[in-house]
Amino acid sequence: MKTDSLKLTIIVFVAVTAVQVMFMLIPLGSAGAYNLVVRPLVYAVLAVAVFVFLGTDGRPVPKAFESNVVAVISVTAFGGVILIMSFLFGAGTNAMAPNISIISRNLWTHGLPVILGEIIRYKLIKNANDKNRTFIIIALIVILAFGNMFGVRALLGGNIGAAVFYEVIFSPLVLSGVMSYFALTGSLWSVIMLSFAYAMTPYILPIIPNIQTIVWTLIVSGLLFLSAVVYRLITDEKNRALKAREKRWAKYAPKTIRGYIGYATTAGLIGVIAAFFAGVFPVYPLVVLTGSMAGTFEQGSLIFVHRVPQGETLEIVGEGEIIHFISRGRAYVHRVIAFTYSHSGERQYITQGDANDVADALPVSQHDVLGVVHASLPFLGYPYIFVRALFRRS
Repeated sequence: MKTDSLKLTIIVFVAVTAVQVMFMLIPLGSAGAYNLVVRPLVYAVLAVAVFVFLGTDGRPVPKAFESNVVAVISVTAFGGVILIMSFLFGAGTNAMAPNISIISRNLWTHGLPVILGEIIRYKLIKNANDKNRTFIIIALIVILAFGNMFGVRALLGGNIGAAVFYEVIFSPLVLSGVMSYFALTGSLWSVIMLSFAYAMTPYILPIIPNIQTIVWTLIVSGLLFLSAVVYRLITDEKNRALKAREKRWAKYAPKTIRGYIGYATTAGLIGVIAAFFAGVFPVYPLVVLTGSMAGTFEQGSLIFVHRVPQGETLEIVGEGEIIHFISRGRAYVHRVIAFTYSHSGERQYITQGDANDVADALPVSQHDVLGVVHASLPFLGYPYIFVRALFRRS
């Protein structure tokens, strides 16, 4: 049964290559339909063939738990990096996933082949014998790395700049190589989870950080490589003695001291988070409750406001700034579009929501300006809106 793995790898290579070549030959106007039907069908047939010829393997995977843990941590860290990048550089609408219908299409045309491809990779590598395993791994790394047919088409069109190189060649090879490493010793679940999260994020996230393509691909490649390193360190047999010594030290360490340190650390983190959301720090968060600033940040976004000290408004707030202010007893977040002056000569701000057709009725005094908006994160304010609506109904 093991010898069939090499034959099936050759069949997979020929079939995927044929799909790629045919895609290059058809007109660009028919590429979408071809990608929608042929590619998922070919991957599905290959996955079924692999299962039919190799069968199921009921043997337990020795390092399945470790690979699953690393995969969960890696995906979580990836999500955290996306949030941090969005906070630092702002987030914009993803042109590849602007609505639910396109996201659903991407899940079919890209997501399904990703999952089926990883199933094929896992089965072929697990069933490879020692003689052919290296060749099979290398072949699968190359074959499954270039599943993005539009990217390959861009390369053949002569667009071989640095950004295209990293997006179409470097990053897919890193992803495919790391997936093959996890498939060799880890679980199928960890391979699918990592591959789907890292490969499909550009196709299913409607909002992504405003960073260059080359920066995005380097972040993805770096996190994937780091995941493989962490997995290697965790499963390295040479570290067992060191882990045993640490476990013995923890066993004899004073439990009360460790407990107090843990409780203090947890309480401190909770206190810092609570203080941040209570507005204690110079930067405080707000939830967007209306659509008056739609296009800049949508309803349900979490925005971060830098507090403006009294007496410094004139120097800090200029035309074009988005400010948090009080008017007629209510708080607003609108953009400064012009200036005016009061009877006493104080400069006041004319404000307007980006989605509004007219400016606000009253000018804003310098004393009513609370802060300047510097960043936003989409969707994170919806839990607050939901809880707020529940309390209002009760």
